[in-house]
Amino acid sequence: MKALYVDFNLSRVVALTLAKRVSRRLAFAPFAPLRFGEVLEPVLPGPRWIKVRNRMCGLCASDIHFAFMDIDVGSFPAAAPGVPRKYLGHELVGEVVEAGSEVDSVAVGDRVAMRIDWPSCFQLETSPPCRRCAAGSYMLCENVGLRPPPVVDTGGGFSRFVVMHRSQPFRIPPGLTDDQAVLLEPTAVAVHTVMKRLPAPGEKVLVIGSGTIGLLTAAVAKALEPDCRVSCVARYPFQAGQAARMGADRVLEEREGLYRQAAEATGARYIEGAFGNRILLGGFDVVYDSVGNDRSLRDALRLVRAGGAVVLAGITFQPGRLDYSPVWHQEVSVVGVNSHAMESTGESSFAIAAHLLSKNVVRVEGMVTHRFPLEQYRRAIEAFCDKGRSRAIKIVIDHGPARS
Repeated sequence: MKALYVDFNLSRVVALTLAKRVSRRLAFAPFAPLRFGEVLEPVLPGPRWIKVRNRMCGLCASDIHFAFMDIDVGSFPAAAPGVPRKYLGHELVGEVVEAGSEVDSVAVGDRVAMRIDWPSCFQLETSPPCRRCAAGSYMLCENVGLRPPPVVDTGGGFSRFVVMHRSQPFRIPPGLTDDQAVLLEPTAVAVHTVMKRLPAPGEKVLVIGSGTIGLLTAAVAKALEPDCRVSCVARYPFQAGQAARMGADRVLEEREGLYRQAAEATGARYIEGAFGNRILLGGFDVVYDSVGNDRSLRDALRLVRAGGAVVLAGITFQPGRLDYSPVWHQEVSVVGVNSHAMESTGESSFAIAAHLLSKNVVRVEGMVTHRFPLEQYRRAIEAFCDKGRSRAIKIVIDHGPARS
């Protein structure tokens, strides 16, 4: 079968690191870590595994980071144990075509999403599990890398088939369409983000970024606390329109006037010091940063009120220079989010997300804007990287009708 994956061979990584100084498009070159080609169709490695035929899979920012190897060697994730080959695509919708004899959570014919992507105590069947996995925070596994996973060539969302341990799939409710279901995993991320600091009635909320995660975070915040006031920062007009359709009370433009707009939205004092050093006294009660780069986090820390909270959901593997003085000066609470987990309510992020989507409390019409067959993965990546031109929100790889 054809698959899109990343080969973490050191020589390939170094070659691309040097080549990117000439052109980022060399990430598609034959010497680069990103690979597209024939691999063996995966088989069940044991009785606790299932095989899934993929229908479609969303393209995520993390897939882009891996494709271009945008990973600073000095970052925390670069030192964390991983896998030698990373099959891309985790926002998948697929159908179970084979199930091991010890699988009882799903059955052949069920539609499933992937709940756990990275190796953890669950797939490794580690007993006892680490503290974080025991608490349901599988993305924070402390045993990752202690021993190799049972199977490396699992396939992913960007291949025709994928195999999963019985702990990984989430059964998709029958009422959800595939277009809703492909947004289940990112909606689970938004749920985990909002529940890290749930807004109170009347609180002013800011979401920085109006890509898939940002838009869904705004919608989930309004769904879980309808009486909060949600503002979104959007770079493009098409994002602003979608944010309004998904429940944002106000949309702020990502430009030089952002701080003045934020002051107007919150009643804060706008202050401009020397050399264009802009701050707010007062501001939003909680800021969800769905972008996660130095600039967005800098803005988040300056747009939140004293004693407020910043939730960092966006990711970058290339941290730079950050002014963290607002953390102590304004006593700002900062908390990070890594995908999804078991929430404090005792429900999984996925279960809450599925409920919100099934009840149309979170409406996602218009979110899927582009579809590409797997063979056109380069066009999909190019559309993602040039959203101003493509007007892309959620891009999916569509595997088409089932084939024998």
